[in-house]
Amino acid sequence: MNIDSTPSAQARANIGDQISKDSPIPLYKQLKMAIEELIESGRWSPNSQVPSERQLCEIFQISRITVRQAINELVEEGRLVRSHGRGTFVGNALLKKHLLPLIGFSQEIQARGQKPGAKVLQFDVTQAPAVIAKALEITQEQKILVVKRLRLADFVPMAVEVVHLPVGLCGDLKKSDLENQSLYEMLKRKVSIIPSRASQQWQAVACPLNEAKLLGIPDKSPVFRIQRTTYTKEDVPFEYVDSFFRGDKYVFHAELYNENEKVFNS
Repeated sequence: MNIDSTPSAQARANIGDQISKDSPIPLYKQLKMAIEELIESGRWSPNSQVPSERQLCEIFQISRITVRQAINELVEEGRLVRSHGRGTFVGNALLKKHLLPLIGFSQEIQARGQKPGAKVLQFDVTQAPAVIAKALEITQEQKILVVKRLRLADFVPMAVEVVHLPVGLCGDLKKSDLENQSLYEMLKRKVSIIPSRASQQWQAVACPLNEAKLLGIPDKSPVFRIQRTTYTKEDVPFEYVDSFFRGDKYVFHAELYNENEKVFNS
């Protein structure tokens, strides 16, 4: 869609060709998909006002009933929010966190057109606990850097992460290096470390009290706990991270392929 960056400007743009009356897909579903694409691409940013029902009717050349059905579903799903007397606005939509490719939080947030941020809560050099030493393939006598950060998107808390880095691999990082900065970009620039692959597990858990306070959510709220070991291109583990992502802000997305397709089709 060749459209402006704000929904009010988009109301005047030529985006009506996204709807095909010859398609077997119902018109309201086509409209819903078109609006979702605008939101997910970041062209309709969170909290911005969307065109009125009348404007959407004009843009897409469809009936008010069709527009209202699409809007109602998006409101029910939390993608849009109605404000009495003001209009309809883009909600604080779920961040679609792709499992592939391997990129950092900052890159994901930037790809959505939002401003990433990081507040450093802890920055310590200590000996590695057994489970961390095993993940990083080092001895417990070796030093690690422990960095706890609150991750933000447009200044809204999204995740609490604790990163463990072998001091011997990661060089002379400073606390100031990681305040509102991308760790992966910093490692690339300072010590030429580029993440190549990761082993990751995630589970839905009740948020611990301390993390809930940092995220601004009630105690025991559902969150994703993600634990990951990340490797260099030489297959050396350089990072073990334990994170809590807000369950009301994230949806995890992956494309799955059948490697045995030929077997099933034979």
